[in-house]
Amino acid sequence: MQQNLDVPRLSPHLAQVFAEQAHAPALGWAGERYSYARLAARTAAISAQLTAQGVPVGARVGLYLQRSADLLAATLACLHNGLCFVPLDPEFPLERLQGIAEDAELTLVLQDADSQARFAVPSLHLQAGEAGELSWPARDEQLPAYMMFTSGSTGRPKGVVISRRALANFLGAASRRLQLGSATRWLFITTPAFDISLLEMLGPLWAGGALEVVGNPAYKDPDALLALLAARPEINTLQATPAFWRMLLKAGWSGRSGLTALCGGEALDAPLAERLAPLVGQLWNCYGPTEATVWSLMAQVQLPLGEQGVLLRQSLDGYRHWVLDEAGEALAMGGEGELCIEGPSLASGYWARADLTAQSFISWQGRQLYRTGDRVQRVGEDAYRYLGRRDEQIKLRGFRIELGEIEVSLRRIDGVQDAAVRLHGSGDEASLVAYVELREGGGLGRMAIRRALQQRLPHYMIPTRIIVLDSLPKTTSGKLDRKRLPAPESLQP
Repeated sequence: MQQNLDVPRLSPHLAQVFAEQAHAPALGWAGERYSYARLAARTAAISAQLTAQGVPVGARVGLYLQRSADLLAATLACLHNGLCFVPLDPEFPLERLQGIAEDAELTLVLQDADSQARFAVPSLHLQAGEAGELSWPARDEQLPAYMMFTSGSTGRPKGVVISRRALANFLGAASRRLQLGSATRWLFITTPAFDISLLEMLGPLWAGGALEVVGNPAYKDPDALLALLAARPEINTLQATPAFWRMLLKAGWSGRSGLTALCGGEALDAPLAERLAPLVGQLWNCYGPTEATVWSLMAQVQLPLGEQGVLLRQSLDGYRHWVLDEAGEALAMGGEGELCIEGPSLASGYWARADLTAQSFISWQGRQLYRTGDRVQRVGEDAYRYLGRRDEQIKLRGFRIELGEIEVSLRRIDGVQDAAVRLHGSGDEASLVAYVELREGGGLGRMAIRRALQQRLPHYMIPTRIIVLDSLPKTTSGKLDRKRLPAPESLQP
């Protein structure tokens, strides 16, 4: 980690970029093109609406907005006014969003002009039009920039509050690592309720580039995205989860030689990396929890991978990673333990959840660390081999098993598109069940899959049952939704 890191201030940096790039392209949406000047004018109009409503600096504002240019302008308006924005994706169940609005104690919810959604807090519908100059007044960098709600093990989402300084540090570090600039053309496809979307929305603007907003429902339709990519050869940056990249490949995407491809949100396994890397200009493996502001490790994938597969490598500026054992001791090279993160981009804790904050945000040897819950092996200087979640290691018939290892072995089988493994039952009735999605035209049978696994894994890691699905269930963030995997007893053998 760099010492005495000079973290850029959010408002002055954005003010400079918008001034220098006034006539350059900033955003594309539904066939319309916005220069930085036009985007600033629209942002100023929304900012004026918020000011007229009397929303004070530091207040929390929900963004219940469809994917559009206004989503980006409203996000910028909140940052401009010193407000904490809370994404409320209209694609999510309204009941869940209403619970988040209540939990976050929102001052109001910004909605599209034609939205009919009702919340317990006041709503402000966006008015059409553009205003004058956007001044970008200085703001306290410790003010919250946004609050992102992540799923909680208790069933209650937990809010992660990220400061303006944390966001600015990440945007500066990520744009330097990726060498973003005025030529960057980024395709914005991620739900705003997933924090990696902030890199897609704000990363290009931070560096003077531009983004293309993909609307509903095209942003999760592989055929529509393939058509868009074919029609827009200038798009040169795309970020997605492993599940999303597999979906594009399954739909017949043949790649783009000049594309910078970012992969994160779930572990990038070797089979996918080996398929994807030759199809793009650069493939980046990205790792980071919401609690540390999007990504904390970003490294380009180089082929051949080697025996250790795809590693987590290269901390971003301002971040430092530690591997601690159960006793809280730092591990030497080769040690396996929990990955912990240090740096100015850490959240201060969970919103109104002191119990969870105390568990995950710890003081260690005079440092503030976030415990990620991810198990890794330290294999090099600032390099780690991902071993899975602490809570995904199971014990079956006395054997300790990493479900992720079985999943990677399944994905290595020719003809397998994606896979998931779960432990069903308990005690003597416990058994491993594999869920497999095949590639197009892959006439692979269960016995062939089982034989392939038997060549790679010990007997106790071979699933008792293999279930072939048309597609594995995904969350709105594009990750595998393990909770929606069907129970074996509900399916025909």
